[in-house]
Amino acid sequence: MTKGLKRLAALLAVCTALGAAGCKGDTDSGAATGEGTVEASTSEPVEETVKVGYIFNGKADGGGTTEEINLQRLKAAGHSDIITEYIDNVTISDFGEAVKTLAEDGCTYIVAASPVYSHVVTSVAGKYMNINFVSLGSHVSSANVYAYTEIPYQAGYVAGLAAAFNSDNEKVGVVADVGQFYYTSFINAVTLGAQLVYENASVVAATAVEDGEIRKAVDALVAEGCDVIVSYTESSETAEYCESKGIKFVGNINYGESAADYENMIMYYYSSRDSFFLSQFKQITLDTWLADEYVGSMGNGVINISEALPAAKDGTQALMNTLAAKVSGGQAYIFSGELKDTSGSIKYMQYDSMSESEIYNMEWYVYGTKVLDTFRQPKEELEINSFEIKE
Repeated sequence: MTKGLKRLAALLAVCTALGAAGCKGDTDSGAATGEGTVEASTSEPVEETVKVGYIFNGKADGGGTTEEINLQRLKAAGHSDIITEYIDNVTISDFGEAVKTLAEDGCTYIVAASPVYSHVVTSVAGKYMNINFVSLGSHVSSANVYAYTEIPYQAGYVAGLAAAFNSDNEKVGVVADVGQFYYTSFINAVTLGAQLVYENASVVAATAVEDGEIRKAVDALVAEGCDVIVSYTESSETAEYCESKGIKFVGNINYGESAADYENMIMYYYSSRDSFFLSQFKQITLDTWLADEYVGSMGNGVINISEALPAAKDGTQALMNTLAAKVSGGQAYIFSGELKDTSGSIKYMQYDSMSESEIYNMEWYVYGTKVLDTFRQPKEELEINSFEIKE
């Protein structure tokens, strides 16, 4: 409820308690003598229900990270009085139209629930100053945009260690979706984690989005000699395809109890955002919401890693425990010390440390990383999105 509505509700409550004669501005003389009076309502003022809309880049039931975010939305909403709804499968070019649709349906808060929208949110939000936005993927806030980001490269560092330890070829593959959080930094962290196990360990990376592209990317990585694949995709297809081919892999969503169904998964990592969403809902309810900035990490429990699974070699868990504790405690300086690019040129000296901004905006790969040509294919003409609102 807005502050103005709260003040109005309070005034109505006072008027009800004192009677019509006690309300300033009442000119009906009959109210003072009891003539023509109407029995006062004893019901409490009805509070306005706040509606929060989510915009998803993927399918809410697609089995990947979008479905995971949607489940986190539902979990948070179940612990609050906030009403939520969503539109899924929205392209970047359609983002503004999706915002308009949710705004017309009464949403006063909108969550841009994918990093792919991070560059368009601010411009669209500027046209809707009466609506507040939460942008998953932005690290700089504005007047009505709350910037939420994550640093999954921390999990990538641990995943690289686990993958290399379980590799017989000292070569790890990564399938990365360019729409995920800081995919270049993630790939580099996997390489640096792998090199904790083998100094000369190498990582081969391929970018892919659609399921068909992912399958081709996995095949190409295996052809390069990679015997463990790390998934960093919106779709769950990387895990499904590796499992069907008998390839060891690291998953990137919360598999929970279903992890037992994957004989080739050595571990998985995931993001827990329901507590963040719930905190946003509480601030909205209390009318204390302010545009701010938040970074999800292993230290604050947003980024999580699983235990080593049965497919992992003995000793994997001990290594993961040691490194994860250092990462969570801020003692693992992933992008500190001497860093070379793929040509062997020194980018940072021994006593240097990359800033957050430099890590977020990395456009180069560390030594030991090979990036294959993209497997992304031009999309066919999509049908016009109907912007169907769902709950």
